[in-house]
Amino acid sequence: MDIAGFAIHLMELLGGPGIALVIAAEALFPPVPGEVLLPFAGVSAAADGQHVLVPIAWTTAGSVLGGLGVYAVGRTLGLERTRRLVRRLPLLEDKDVDMAVRFFDRHGFPAVALARFVPMVRTFISLPAGIERMPVALFALATGLGSGIWNAVFVVAGYLFGAAGGETLEAFVRIYSSIVAGIGILALLGLLTQRLRSRHRTDGPPTLEG
Repeated sequence: MDIAGFAIHLMELLGGPGIALVIAAEALFPPVPGEVLLPFAGVSAAADGQHVLVPIAWTTAGSVLGGLGVYAVGRTLGLERTRRLVRRLPLLEDKDVDMAVRFFDRHGFPAVALARFVPMVRTFISLPAGIERMPVALFALATGLGSGIWNAVFVVAGYLFGAAGGETLEAFVRIYSSIVAGIGILALLGLLTQRLRSRHRTDGPPTLEG
């Protein structure tokens, strides 16, 4: 069973708390594909006869919980230790932390809210919020606002297809999963290519001595 399959099974097993747990895990472990999982929360709610606001509330709670986890890392470690930690992670560099901190310093609350619309960035923006010690309540509000809007788009789509059921639902699951998987692979390849080029430019061409 792949990561997405395991996450969906957990959501079905635990219901609302499982949905929140899975979405929180996406913030802490970005390889968990949140954009794939959000519609399934809507599908599951429609199948159980729940109101669409129920999965939206659970997914938003999970987003806030996961964001607070990353926020806590930045707040606990501070700038320098966070830079050292990020330097050890694949495809990330300490300059990414510096750019995120500058972006947060410039935009503050809107930066946290709007970052929820961008995969990976929504995880990373929580670090400078913690490093700069943004008030916890304000951070949770910004995260909840941005996440609530973003999650609702995917949850409502899944809910509508779930309510339709039958072949319509099967087609939605098949096509949507393929599209998201393809986008994820392309994004990863793009990031890897950019990092390799950046490091090649930094290393520079070899020089002859003597």
